[in-house]
Amino acid sequence: MEITITAGDGEQTYNGNALTNTEVTVTSGELLEGDELVATATGSATNVADTAEGNNPIAAGYKIMHGDTDVTENYVITAEAGTLTINPVEIELTADSATKEYDGTALTKNTYKITKGAFVGEEGLASVTVEGSQTVVGKSANTITGHTLKENTEAENYTIAYKQEN
Repeated sequence: MEITITAGDGEQTYNGNALTNTEVTVTSGELLEGDELVATATGSATNVADTAEGNNPIAAGYKIMHGDTDVTENYVITAEAGTLTINPVEIELTADSATKEYDGTALTKNTYKITKGAFVGEEGLASVTVEGSQTVVGKSANTITGHTLKENTEAENYTIAYKQEN
């Protein structure tokens, strides 16, 4: 009797914790009445870089049991790995805005805030470059032009977008 067993899939947004799914199910064919699949998937993914098709393999030694009797030899088994997916955290940085009465000097505001998402644990930004200046009456953009991450922060775990304030 032919069956296919498949390890479970899983998906989460990066949070610094390992994602696992030990579940293995029969996805094609059927077990005979009273037979039971004994199998475990062994994959683990923590970072976006760990995401890959089939990264949740089924451990060697899987078997089909009928009570206390191993009946694996009654089956032709195809084992398929599952996929564990880590998605990046979406971070949005917004340049701060400022106002003042005209005094002939340049108005600048080189600060920002995180307006969407959050970094995990001690991970985060080492620096953010904000550029903008207004000397005459009116308004102009205050723009984030770049950032660097702290040393322990893996860039692929985050999608960072800039939002402009006027």
